[in-house]
Amino acid sequence: MAKSSTKPPTIASLVRLAGKSDVAFVNTVCGMLEEPDFDRLYEFLTRLNIPLAVEAAEEGEKRDLATLKMHVPDFATEIHLSAAFEKYFERHLRKIKWFISHPEETSIAPGIRIFGCMAAMAEIRIRRVLILLGKQEVLTPEEWGTARELLNRSYRHFRVATSLATENWVESLLENCEQENVRASLAVLPDHINAYADRLSALRDEVDARRSDLAVQPEGYPLVRPPRYFGGDLLDQTSWKHYWGDVGTLADNLRQHVSL
Repeated sequence: MAKSSTKPPTIASLVRLAGKSDVAFVNTVCGMLEEPDFDRLYEFLTRLNIPLAVEAAEEGEKRDLATLKMHVPDFATEIHLSAAFEKYFERHLRKIKWFISHPEETSIAPGIRIFGCMAAMAEIRIRRVLILLGKQEVLTPEEWGTARELLNRSYRHFRVATSLATENWVESLLENCEQENVRASLAVLPDHINAYADRLSALRDEVDARRSDLAVQPEGYPLVRPPRYFGGDLLDQTSWKHYWGDVGTLADNLRQHVSL
């Protein structure tokens, strides 16, 4: 008797499932990241598109990203997947911009959920880099440069999304909608931002601790510790303090707006 085979769910069905709520989003993305099929993962990330009107139902428990067992084989694979991650971020930054140009009270809850999904994806991406950095003790300059660029992109996307959500979007809502309702609906966002920022900041500390144990082998030269570099690199201490000062100020300013 022939064994029955179960076909994996289609990418289209997974994308629809991820769009139902932020719990469904995190759990569906986590499931895909634990699969070893990188062609499917690339297609999924490329097509991932959270609807502007995310459903309010939150059934089930959201998975803990810290316990996620992701397959991250090498830098070449991560560079390839990076293009799909970038498409996801850019697509959802445009959604926040759409909310800015179409201010409605009914869009606040979906907007907060979409922002949270972007924060979760930034954390996932940073965790993937940490897995790569844990696989070997000596990196090439190109590998370390790739790791830094992937980290910087993830943190920058979070900051850009935070800036849009706490400044342009809030201003548009307050100018065009009932202010008391707007403030009440946005009251949860400052704490959300601080919680996301704390998680991303802790990951940055993990990256820097790992950096101190790594070495880079420039061709024809002795081993060196992976440098932080300069010019806005978020692994540079001064740039890092400025980054978190900026994010913290955005959250504090929003808190003042919604508590008036």
